[in-house]
Amino acid sequence: MIQHTSTAPVPRRILLATDLSSRCDRAFDRAVQLCHLWGAQLHVMHAVEAMRPSVPVGVDEDEYIRARPDPRAEATARLRAMLKREQVQAQIHVEDEAAPRAVLDVVEREGCDLVILGEGRDRLVGPFEDALDRVVRTSPVSVLAVRSRPYGPYRNLLVGTDFTDEAQQALCTSMRWFPGAAFSFVHAYSMPYSGLVPRESRQWAGEQLERLRAHLDEAGISAEERTSVRTRVEAGPPSVVLRQQALDMDADLTVIGAHPRGLLFDAVVGSSRLIIDTIEGDVLMVRAVRGDRG
Repeated sequence: MIQHTSTAPVPRRILLATDLSSRCDRAFDRAVQLCHLWGAQLHVMHAVEAMRPSVPVGVDEDEYIRARPDPRAEATARLRAMLKREQVQAQIHVEDEAAPRAVLDVVEREGCDLVILGEGRDRLVGPFEDALDRVVRTSPVSVLAVRSRPYGPYRNLLVGTDFTDEAQQALCTSMRWFPGAAFSFVHAYSMPYSGLVPRESRQWAGEQLERLRAHLDEAGISAEERTSVRTRVEAGPPSVVLRQQALDMDADLTVIGAHPRGLLFDAVVGSSRLIIDTIEGDVLMVRAVRGDRG
């Protein structure tokens, strides 16, 4: 059993934030799959920023409004139809505010443990991309960005580490959430001197690997679970190393740790947005919890 005192429990309330476009379909499928896996309750949210149209003077009010449906009612109807079609039970939330604020408000109001957002493989320009940026930086809970079609549960996980407690929590939390999966614990390092000869380079890499293994030992996982974790160090920027390792091991989920709410973690693991942009598949940002939460 994982012994890390700050490991996040398995989510019991999952919030799927959708803009009702096709790029959120994969995120919906993954959210449903995770709810089944964990016995979690699903919440589905859509943000409506448009105001109800004002009726011009001299125009029939009923006819004018019928021609311009209430965006809240229209979004609610579409969400209900989606859930009915897929035979999924969920609580619906249609919020009258910008998407990032709406996500955070629903998380706080409903006590959600995980936010799931959909995004294409290429970086997109628009309000929902901004929502991902802001939610990743400010969410008090973990955030899963979904790009890939879910063919089954996550089985091959890549966890990046910078030798911090947050990275250990990311590993332990993902092992608790996805038991039976295979894990690669990877550290990207910078060479201290560009002119190192091959022998010195190998020595430096060996030292980094020993440090990584000690870091893994300190995570407090059991000997049995330790056998499912492979360690690896590579020279290069975190985003580049994680992307290549994810491709090499055919990872279906890449995991990075994030500081507790209110602290930036860009300086720790490299730019979170850059890592999300670079990785081909799904990315989970595990929000670190404080030790007093147990």
